[in-house]
Amino acid sequence: MTVSETTILVIEDDPRGRELLAAQLRPLGHRLELTDNGTAGLVKARELVPDIILSDVMMPEMTGFEVCQAVRADPRLKEVPILLITALDDRASRIEGIEAGADEFISKPFDGNELRARIRMISKLNRFR
Repeated sequence: MTVSETTILVIEDDPRGRELLAAQLRPLGHRLELTDNGTAGLVKARELVPDIILSDVMMPEMTGFEVCQAVRADPRLKEVPILLITALDDRASRIEGIEAGADEFISKPFDGNELRARIRMISKLNRFR
């Protein structure tokens, strides 16, 4: 798998945040699928089986933590790396995310260089799966 073949599912309820994430990742040649809530994101994940899921935590309807739990419970998706983007920076929230199944965290406001570096690292690791 090359980086350009990496499919990233972005789950972000804020339109500006969603477009900012897409703007950071498009130049790297990734295939991006964008959804605006956790429920739609989960439906899209089951349809696509993406290489990486990038999800906001604080969303109405279904939180990023709940998305993680649902992904980990699905036999077809359980190995998909999940990167949570969150404004929550307390220890309890991080532990909740880890227990829900998150692999990585990016704090809001996020640094584009850090986001791209983490996505590149996960993409490389995916090649060995």
